[in-house]
Amino acid sequence: MAGERERWEHLVLPAAERARLNDLGAEGWALVAAGEDGGGSVLYLRRRAPDFRERVTLEQRVRVVHGRNSTDGEPDAEPPASSAILHPGLAHLLASTGHTDWFTVCDRGFPVPVGPERIDLALVDNIPTVLDVLRAVQPGWTIDRLLIAAEMEAVSPGRVEELRTLLGDIPLESVSHVELKRLAAGARATVRTGDTVPYANVIVVAG
Repeated sequence: MAGERERWEHLVLPAAERARLNDLGAEGWALVAAGEDGGGSVLYLRRRAPDFRERVTLEQRVRVVHGRNSTDGEPDAEPPASSAILHPGLAHLLASTGHTDWFTVCDRGFPVPVGPERIDLALVDNIPTVLDVLRAVQPGWTIDRLLIAAEMEAVSPGRVEELRTLLGDIPLESVSHVELKRLAAGARATVRTGDTVPYANVIVVAG
């Protein structure tokens, strides 16, 4: 996927459990080597780790299966598009963004990547802010999670608390600023604001 590096998961299996190899193969594990590891013979396996979109999909599926998205056992209906958004570019982005898609809401200095649509809302310093955009988006649109840079926690803890208050039960995940930039390159769009808070950038994942 654009914006993400390929990652791998690894598994060390005692050679005595080689009968499990077919089942593990069905789960995507591949045998890459055999060797000795202190207590005896072992098998080394690996598989490609889920990318960001796959991880979000799997976690959403778990919530649905366990009924956490519904009070009556039926799947939730599709959320209505927000009628309060007047900006045509942002309104179109929200209406066309599906499950596991994401977009970036960034501060005034973020290096907007080439590729994703650019929706520039910046007028002057702090008009609007990232929080302003999130407050406008949240009421009529389902947010699965929000990603922030770990640097925000260190440099702008007050903004982190503001986000937690705004989001309520919506998960807030922390990644490195470098990883956030990689994910931004694969986003549906980048919404630029006039925010001046350091590391104010967030990635909004659709529910």
